[in-house]
Amino acid sequence: MYLYNFEAFTTPCELHIEAPVQTEADNAAQLIISQAKRLEYCYGFFRETSELYAINNRTNNTHMISDEFAGLIEMALFYTKMTQGVFDITLSGTLKASFKASTLEEYHSMKETLLPFASSEHILLEGNQLTFYNDFTKIDFGGLVKEYAVDQAVLQLQNLGIKSALVNLGGDIAAYGACHNKPWKVGIQDPDSLNLNLVEVELHNQSLCTSGHSKRFNEIETIKISHIQPSDMALKNYNQVSMLAPTTVDAGVWSTALLINPNLILPAHIKLIHTKY
Repeated sequence: MYLYNFEAFTTPCELHIEAPVQTEADNAAQLIISQAKRLEYCYGFFRETSELYAINNRTNNTHMISDEFAGLIEMALFYTKMTQGVFDITLSGTLKASFKASTLEEYHSMKETLLPFASSEHILLEGNQLTFYNDFTKIDFGGLVKEYAVDQAVLQLQNLGIKSALVNLGGDIAAYGACHNKPWKVGIQDPDSLNLNLVEVELHNQSLCTSGHSKRFNEIETIKISHIQPSDMALKNYNQVSMLAPTTVDAGVWSTALLINPNLILPAHIKLIHTKY
């Protein structure tokens, strides 16, 4: 078993790859790392060279986009429907501008102005043509593209003949096969005690994602505002949600959605592993 540590999507990542010789594992790891960095490069919200940045900072509201970009939007719109509008790539994208506020009064004013435009109802995808119905709606692939990168990595490793591997991109994890003839086992970190695990989970050709408010937030006048749901963190229902699913996109989307609205009914193929208030 060979271990590779790297950074992508501004977060620590790791690969565990089982291969008969190290060169085979090295070549597979290099392919996965390059793909992850490519997706970060193409779809980073703040990366000025990305296709996403160009569209969010547009001078007109109709664009021809790449096949992959269109596929990601189609996927996002599917999950928006499945989660009853809770998971929406235009919500955090549009409201990110409000985080630039220097006071809470300014933040709430900006949020109130932008909120009517923070919905996928304001975009239209027809083939590869993406149309915005206003100048304010923006897209953020956070909660989708990193998870998509994990699923693509698993497919690539399997296509290369790798029989066992674990892919961890910033806590979005997928594993298949076995680790030294035993099931892959992953710990879910306690956000209040980072050296402790709340629970350990065995992965059998599955994905595990955890969404939470504790690690990523904006602070305005000592008030913490979650990166996931643009509201005061004191109003949250859960502090952390962990989900098990057949794909990483499934696990990531539903953990985020349930974090925002704990009353959502999960599909049968999604398993809630742990919640923390």
